[in-house]
Amino acid sequence: MTFKKFSRKAHWAVLAGATLILSFGLLLSRTDQVKADKNPKPEDVVERTILAYGSRAAVYAVQRNGTLRALVKFISPEGTREGKTVTKFIRKEKLKDDLRIIELDFPGTRYMLGFDGKDIWSILDGEIQKTGEDVMKAFRLGHEHSYESLLRYKENNSKLEYVSNTKLLNLEMDVIDLISAEGVRTRYEISRKSGRILYLNYEEKLSEKSEPVKYRLNFKDFRVIQNTLIPYETLVFQDGKLVEERKIVEAVFNVQLKEDAFKAENANKPADAAAKQ
Repeated sequence: MTFKKFSRKAHWAVLAGATLILSFGLLLSRTDQVKADKNPKPEDVVERTILAYGSRAAVYAVQRNGTLRALVKFISPEGTREGKTVTKFIRKEKLKDDLRIIELDFPGTRYMLGFDGKDIWSILDGEIQKTGEDVMKAFRLGHEHSYESLLRYKENNSKLEYVSNTKLLNLEMDVIDLISAEGVRTRYEISRKSGRILYLNYEEKLSEKSEPVKYRLNFKDFRVIQNTLIPYETLVFQDGKLVEERKIVEAVFNVQLKEDAFKAENANKPADAAAKQ
């Protein structure tokens, strides 16, 4: 299996003190309210979720930028490929304007995708390439269909719709649809007990003539990092089949990151050269 064929599929798959105490108190009061209401307002459910992840103020103050290092496993009929991934970001007012770099390292292959605020670029084994429309679309969708999108719904002028209340074994969940300002729809399944986003669902067409592909993300192993909650493990299913596993090994927020580092020519420099800048 060539990396080109593999990465094309991977992009669709690939492509968390006083404030904490106050947030916890508010969370408890909202928990009782949501449990008592069989069909609560979607805004009430999502605002409670934002509190569960550390509060809107904490998330924006702490996760304004950061670096996430993870182990990744891609599963396909051709076989399984394991590697490492590093994601760097600088958060902007709108989700679509966030600066991002995703680096994938596999034995013998290093691939990078980034957005510098203007252009989406890609680098394969040190060579800057022309980024295809399908890759750019996958890169955008990977960010739009994320749990962060729900936490930032108000800032991004997204709409919320309450779908239903469902049960998985003994776990009650509220199902919420998020519709972005651009019309992109993502469905979230949120635990009524904890306020955590456990599942994320969306559909996308890989081409105009193809049938929609159904994606389902399962978030697990939640941990508190700098007073904010993030899932350390993500499972990605495509049409019901597991195609990707991601496990974070290090999450660091609110660090020194320069916007120039998100340009392709700077990201392509050797690590020692970039460190001297």
